[in-house]
Amino acid sequence: MIDFYNGWLEESNRIEKTVNEAPRVARGKNLNWVRTRQDSRAALMIAPETGFPTGGSLLMRAEIPVGWHTGKHIHGEEAIYIERGEGFLLLDEKRYDCRRATVFHIPYRSTHQLFNTGNEPVSYLSGLAWHLEAFIYMGHMEQIEDAGQNDSAGLAKVPREESQYWPTDGRRISIHEEQFDLSTETKHGATYFLMGRSGKQNGFKATAVAISSIFVDLPHSKSHSHAHPEAYLYALQGSGYSEIGGKRYEWDQGDAIHVPPGMMHHQHFNPTDHDMKELRFEYGIRYWIVDQWKGYTTIDRHMKATHLDD
Repeated sequence: MIDFYNGWLEESNRIEKTVNEAPRVARGKNLNWVRTRQDSRAALMIAPETGFPTGGSLLMRAEIPVGWHTGKHIHGEEAIYIERGEGFLLLDEKRYDCRRATVFHIPYRSTHQLFNTGNEPVSYLSGLAWHLEAFIYMGHMEQIEDAGQNDSAGLAKVPREESQYWPTDGRRISIHEEQFDLSTETKHGATYFLMGRSGKQNGFKATAVAISSIFVDLPHSKSHSHAHPEAYLYALQGSGYSEIGGKRYEWDQGDAIHVPPGMMHHQHFNPTDHDMKELRFEYGIRYWIVDQWKGYTTIDRHMKATHLDD
């Protein structure tokens, strides 16, 4: 029988092999849509269940039909991006309105539910660290109400939005597109900062999961070349490709790109005549690693976005 230490060594080799051979792109056109108690229609994109070696995190797409709501539930932190549609989030009995490009952050174990009050389905993206929470036996998920049709009488009783901030500690819960913070950095054609961890970046305190930014890469340009621990990108607009660990991965609007855990160099390219936009998700476990080992400090080969020919 193998001793425990040799088992650890074998596991280390297996992890490295798994990461090197894993997929890097989740194709939006090939998603496995299912109905769950929480969503009328949902699909995992980047997740262990879909073959991605994540750091205990996931990215999901879901849709809320016209006149419907999601389930009401409790779990760990969640970051949500409204890709289309309009309605509101009910969080700890407080209302937060949403429309296309609204971003939400759900605090740890806050009761929440999304409502579609518009004339088209609401499509949203959700980032969670559920697998990590479950692995360390801190995963608590409680379903209070299932997804279903809105009750007009019940909707009429929901109060108007009072604030974009959480009364419990003053952190921010929602931000709309016109409120995004345009950065002066030049690593992409443009960068809009969204969520931070300390409360200083737009008022958010996103510890476990954040929608940190939106990148805009200009026609016939490439981003800076760099390495850091795990991150996800979702292609909001346009098409292009990424080089990750020396390999090229093509992607289109609606796809999601996985930069796996570790320090794999990567760079993003826009060979088209149109802007491309990527929504960036990051997970707090990376900072736990960064704080322990200086080798996980972000590395940049080229600090600025440049033309493809440069």
